[in-house]
Amino acid sequence: MPYEFSEWEHEPETQTSSSRVGDPPRKITGVGLLDPTVPPKRQGPLLPISATMFMRIFAAIILVGLLVGMFLLFLPPH
Repeated sequence: MPYEFSEWEHEPETQTSSSRVGDPPRKITGVGLLDPTVPPKRQGPLLPISATMFMRIFAAIILVGLLVGMFLLFLPPH
């Protein structure tokens, strides 16, 4: 199928999307998005216990597990 090149008779005109003539488009920003009107709530710790207490409890659980494992290792077989 042969192609025939034809030039446009007129150039397309740019269309403005705003009703204001000559003004640049406005930026849409939410009120209070970047500068909130209410200060954020202070977030407390995620755990009700401190990190050092959590590590001590974790270490105690591991030690108890090791002691139980050693006790079961020394039991005579059935």
